[in-house]
Amino acid sequence: MTAPKKGFWVFHSIFWTVAGLALFLYGLRYGHWEIALIRNIYSPLLGFGVSFVMSVLYAERMPQRNAYRLLFVLAASVVGALLSALIVNPITYGLLGQDLRVMTAGQIFTDGLYFALFYLVWSLLYFQISGVPLFGQAATPDVASGAPPDTLPLEAITVTREGAKLKLHPRDITHIEANGDYVEFFTATEKYFKQGTIGSYERALGAGPFLRIHRSILINSEKITAITGPQKGQYWIKLEGDREVRSSRNAQTLVEGLLPKAE
Repeated sequence: MTAPKKGFWVFHSIFWTVAGLALFLYGLRYGHWEIALIRNIYSPLLGFGVSFVMSVLYAERMPQRNAYRLLFVLAASVVGALLSALIVNPITYGLLGQDLRVMTAGQIFTDGLYFALFYLVWSLLYFQISGVPLFGQAATPDVASGAPPDTLPLEAITVTREGAKLKLHPRDITHIEANGDYVEFFTATEKYFKQGTIGSYERALGAGPFLRIHRSILINSEKITAITGPQKGQYWIKLEGDREVRSSRNAQTLVEGLLPKAE
């Protein structure tokens, strides 16, 4: 797993700050603002941690087929919500002075619904800011002829640096990483930003040396200089220019097929 981007932490912190305020207002229905305030402190912290674990699962275990992705997100949201309710509700009941032995499974399930909603909304926003859509979408045209990138391999990518437009040739790219609403193109010596999604460029580059070894990483297999691992099914892949990326567990078989290129 690559280190989370700064944009992720900004989104993550803002989301759970807003969620904490919503939970505080919801907690006032008990008629005890002190309890609502305390609940407002530990509930968002719990959600912050659980949703981060969900982001790791999405990065490492997200199914490749679109048909299963939404089910995976729903399942992760429900499991995270039940876990959160099992932790939060006993604390709340204890603060209210109620006997925990009378707390029913139905109460836990009902109070966990808002957590499920939070996690689901968080997940949808996470996919949006990560630059990788929950479902596939058409690639952005970037070929001079105007033909869709899905049908014509991309020959050059227009990037901007210091106000000047440059042509970046795929053969010079070592790898591509998703970064919010943008993608980062790396060469052996430079880095460029461009708005778009990594999925669109995966399709635009067509069949060739570019391979998806992580949900947010596309590498040029011709730029591989070394591969180390595996560690729990993940490999460290070194590219020209001393660039290094880490593959996901889902790509273990794919990376193992690249090992001869690193010899």
